[in-house]
Amino acid sequence: MKKIIYLLISLLATTSCKDFLQEDPASLMVDNSFYKTEADAEAAIVAVYDGLNDQSSIFYRGIYLLAELPTDNAECGQGVANANIFALKNYTYGPVNDRIYVLYTAVYKTIASANVAIDKIPAIPLSDAKKNRLVAEARFVRALLYFNMVRLFGDVPLVLNQVTSLDEVNTPRTPAAKVYEQIIADLEFAEQNLDATNTSGNQGRATKAAASGLLAKVYLTLKDYPKARDKARLVLDDAQFGLLESYFDIFTPQNRFNKELIFAIQNKGNTGTSNGFAMALFLPRSTIPLSGGGTVAGNSADVPTEEFHNSFKAGDLRKDRTFFTEYDAGGGKVTFRPHWYKFFDPSSIANLSEGTLNFPILRYSDMLLTYAEALNEIDGPSAESLEAVNKVRRRAYGKPLATANEAVDLKGLTKTALQNAILEERRWEFGFENHRWFDLVRTGKLLNTLKEKGYTAIKDYNILYPLPQRELDVNKNLVQNQGYTN
Repeated sequence: MKKIIYLLISLLATTSCKDFLQEDPASLMVDNSFYKTEADAEAAIVAVYDGLNDQSSIFYRGIYLLAELPTDNAECGQGVANANIFALKNYTYGPVNDRIYVLYTAVYKTIASANVAIDKIPAIPLSDAKKNRLVAEARFVRALLYFNMVRLFGDVPLVLNQVTSLDEVNTPRTPAAKVYEQIIADLEFAEQNLDATNTSGNQGRATKAAASGLLAKVYLTLKDYPKARDKARLVLDDAQFGLLESYFDIFTPQNRFNKELIFAIQNKGNTGTSNGFAMALFLPRSTIPLSGGGTVAGNSADVPTEEFHNSFKAGDLRKDRTFFTEYDAGGGKVTFRPHWYKFFDPSSIANLSEGTLNFPILRYSDMLLTYAEALNEIDGPSAESLEAVNKVRRRAYGKPLATANEAVDLKGLTKTALQNAILEERRWEFGFENHRWFDLVRTGKLLNTLKEKGYTAIKDYNILYPLPQRELDVNKNLVQNQGYTN
């Protein structure tokens, strides 16, 4: 019950809808009486994590539609009926696009929940250590969300406190540099105050390593390569994390918590509450027969491109974990065009909303490739930068991780060649994990890569998305990104 009350209160802080901000003495009274106990503080943090778990709006599909679909990795399958989704794929979208609006408002709603926790928890009678840890969790989530927003939209409204009146709604856009300063400040606080390890009591929550890992990615994006190197190295040196021997095993339901996952969005399926990882959109549509009759209720909406499927080199074991083209669910084997397989949970084949896999945000292999990229940008190819990439490659081809292998190891590359190799490696390593658009924009290769593959409608300004028109209609202090018209 407390969690429900908290979620209602947090709507007061949403910056995108005036309806939630009408003064209501009853709701204000609930607000004043709620943040009193340790249980209230914990409930506030659970609500923040719950925001991340809004799969249709944020992770995984909300960002998928902006960071995977509009790239050479993915396309619209036969299950897509929304013209706004086709527009994202075809680079014909504008400010009036319901998928951009859904993501934008869902992110700010969760930021609002984080802000409430950050504002209210310090006044609750708790030990300083616990207080700081809970606030650090909220600040980590806020930093993660702003990191996505500033990369997707550029300058965005930077809201850092609970919004309690209409006077605070019309926040102008904050320069991206200032947003990044806040992201770094939040993550540095998180680094200092989060738990070092996950136990059964805090499984799935952000840790110090998650903050360091996200900082590494922030610094890589900002081209501060020495700091990106140093933060990635902190995670690589943390003995609780490492590469699994098998790429396949990262994504098996029975192994949903493993040493490769530094931070992941939690899903709890097979509970009968439809709260698990939703699989229908990426599974084949009415193709796979079930043993008791009927077919798997997939929709074939979110599908990979044939070009991405065919880009994997012979012997790369990641291909058969990223995609599948045949399956037997008990009613006989059938074949179909490539579909995403990475987050498929066979135990939920009859109820596709009950998948048990977690959605990775930070993986150990990401830190290796971040480290390699930073080293290469600082001093060009070195034995250390090549070894970081080669560990990922050896695992991909089923070779011992720590042993040099002539067949798969990169060697003798120029700086530019290693840059390109790392970008390719990231594509194969992180398919369906929503990295591709961010990687192409960060490396300055989005426009040329997609133009070369036939994306004729893409324009120079598509390195940022438009702010939703409904936001501009409500908040007259907002200015649209260059190139976009209503």
